[in-house]
Amino acid sequence: MKATHRRRIRTLLVVTPVALAAVVLIWGSIPEGPLVITPPPPDAEPGRWIHIEGAANTRDAGGYSTSDGHIMPRGMVYRSAKLNRLTDAGADSYRELGINTVIDFCNRLTPWPLFGGDVWSVQLASSVHGCPMSFSKDGPREEFYTRGVCDNAASYREAFELLADSNNYPVLYHCAAGTDRTGVMSALLLELLGVPRETIIVDFELSAQVDLPGSLPALKKLHAEIDASGGIESYLQSLGVTSEIQQRIRALLRTAN
Repeated sequence: MKATHRRRIRTLLVVTPVALAAVVLIWGSIPEGPLVITPPPPDAEPGRWIHIEGAANTRDAGGYSTSDGHIMPRGMVYRSAKLNRLTDAGADSYRELGINTVIDFCNRLTPWPLFGGDVWSVQLASSVHGCPMSFSKDGPREEFYTRGVCDNAASYREAFELLADSNNYPVLYHCAAGTDRTGVMSALLLELLGVPRETIIVDFELSAQVDLPGSLPALKKLHAEIDASGGIESYLQSLGVTSEIQQRIRALLRTAN
């Protein structure tokens, strides 16, 4: 009986990983529904929107002036919706951007393609870092972003730490729609760089132009919380983003206007 029991255990040890791998392969190969992407309006700001076939809400996060006469350079930071449906042409467009680092905010076990992550062409062209986060929809809608940041402070901290390393640029960060988790990241980053609130709101609302609107009341509530904490530096420090990290990012993403 003991020998039989040992054989059963050995069989389970061999079969279980194979079965799990098969499940992952099958799950990852299940096609999603039809991909419908709304293009930006014809009169959109030149250079703001980036066309990558198979991806939505992709744009250059730079080009904005700060309140003290600096400007955030273009071609350094991009934001997007998920990159798991790129066509061959989209993969070519992605590679042309020369993106070195991808920060994936989607809430999944790993950012690998078999778990719904970015396609292999992205994985091969860039270093993909999973910073999983989930925004709970429980509670008042205007607290959607403040709760989201609080619940996912570690992931936001890691994202800022990646942005503080010059070797990681150009950087692209994204979530599923490029609206909420990504929109909050952009709002925090632009605020850190000194971009006026009015400009931050305009940038945030661009997602609505491609039918992926965020919550403006939630963004304003986030701004109020930043002010109540003593400003963006103190707010980010409460998330674990040190003054040194903040200074590095400013040095990398602020140039003379």
